Amino acid sequence: MNQLMVVNHLLVNINSVIGALFLLSAVVLMTQRQAQAVLRLFVRQSILLAVSAFILGWLHHSAELMIVGLITIVAKAVLIPQLLTRTLGPDIRSRRELDFIVNTPVSLLIALGMTVLSYFFVAPLLNGANQTIAVNLPVGLDVLLIGVYTLAVRREAVPQMLAMMAIDNGAFYAGIAITTSSAIVELAAGLEGVMVVLIAAILARTLAQRVGSTEVSELTHLKEGERIGEKEGESE
Repeated sequence: MNQLMVVNHLLVNINSVIGALFLLSAVVLMTQRQAQAVLRLFVRQSILLAVSAFILGWLHHSAELMIVGLITIVAKAVLIPQLLTRTLGPDIRSRRELDFIVNTPVSLLIALGMTVLSYFFVAPLLNGANQTIAVNLPVGLDVLLIGVYTLAVRREAVPQMLAMMAIDNGAFYAGIAITTSSAIVELAAGLEGVMVVLIAAILARTLAQRVGSTEVSELTHLKEGERIGEKEGESE
């Protein structure tokens, strides 16, 4: 019995370290400029999510959380990277985002502010909560907010797509701490995520082939250019 308590205490501490790494991965993903590096960070973040699900599954004797971890590994650490690698050409995967809408130092300050805000919001819910909830709930909310911010400041289609998946990771990282019956939900979200990534990857490749860039802003410029061309044709 004492050995089991020691093992559980060790796992709780490991989960705390995973929480710190999970949050760090979101911050680095926010500042990383190369699409391939963003993909690698997303894979590592998904693995951290899966390991946390395995740990909580052991601590709560929940087979469903174990299934959540397995689904996360298969869908987000294996299938999605494979789909992106096969669908996107090497020129898109190696594309470097030259500038963000908001520069990196300001983004880091905003991320720090969102971290403080996350802990402030969930603090009333942590009274009497165990250590896993005290770690997963605020960290998951913080990663979700950082993912939303990353989605807003990115210009390239591929990092934006992975930012959306990081938002999903943050939501589930918080969710696995407060429920043990999310396996079906994670299965549905995992399959949906794979389909979304596949469709977005095909669109990004088509955009690169037609326009020569994967910047989302190019779609607006292209549409405005088409309108100007139509007006010139009407005037003639």
